[in-house]
Amino acid sequence: MPFDLATYLNRIGLETRTADLNGLKRLQTAQIGAIPFENVLPFLGKVPDLDPESLWQKLVLENCGGYCFEVNTLLGEALDALGFPNRQVLARVRMGEEEGGARTHLAFVVPLEGDEWLVDAGFGGQAPAEPVKLSANEEQQIRDQVYRIRFEGSSGEHVLERKTEEGWFPLYGFDRVAVRQADIDASNFVCAASPQQSFAGSMKFYRLTDDGFISFLDGRARKISGDQKRDWQIGTVEDLTTFMKKDLGLGYDDATITAIADRLASIH
Repeated sequence: MPFDLATYLNRIGLETRTADLNGLKRLQTAQIGAIPFENVLPFLGKVPDLDPESLWQKLVLENCGGYCFEVNTLLGEALDALGFPNRQVLARVRMGEEEGGARTHLAFVVPLEGDEWLVDAGFGGQAPAEPVKLSANEEQQIRDQVYRIRFEGSSGEHVLERKTEEGWFPLYGFDRVAVRQADIDASNFVCAASPQQSFAGSMKFYRLTDDGFISFLDGRARKISGDQKRDWQIGTVEDLTTFMKKDLGLGYDDATITAIADRLASIH
């Protein structure tokens, strides 16, 4: 099925849309809140199919989530349909390191209203809920976090950083090298199948909420709601089913959830 804007907007719960900065912010936030970040397929030994029809079936019609190459491919179609000019970028994940590895993360740069904005609905827990302006070292408050994008001359990369008590924490860096579909397909395979990446060996979930987020890492769940915080362990198929279907709103069938629970049990 080709991309249908009305169906997509209904999926992410976005009733109004405008091709301006406010509309761009609302779009990113709505998708992160409605379509969770998750790596179910790589965790179960499968490489996600990035064919647009397969992604539409999984993310929109079946109410499942995905990781960056899946959810940001869908986001790219939405950007096109809503009239936002955009350019794909492949990023090197740093997560606190001075430099990143292979280009294993997909995001977008959107020129809008005289500035450029980093748009990303697929990085998971530490990523901003709204686009970040590509202005050198400009601190930007997004919800309860502060971000900046710093240009690094030695690598030629723009580096997305989050402010912490210990200082600036680099999340990932990206350059302006032209991206082809073959590059994305190769990066997708590396992310899903390489033992050097975390997706095949660790189960992650993340969904943005109106006043916080819900996350999961290898059986440990967390819910932040305003100033309230809850951490709990999920150790049974029944609890995992409730968490995935009710807390995250995912549409995976019982057989898939059981397979996830079995795999989690085998690695602990």
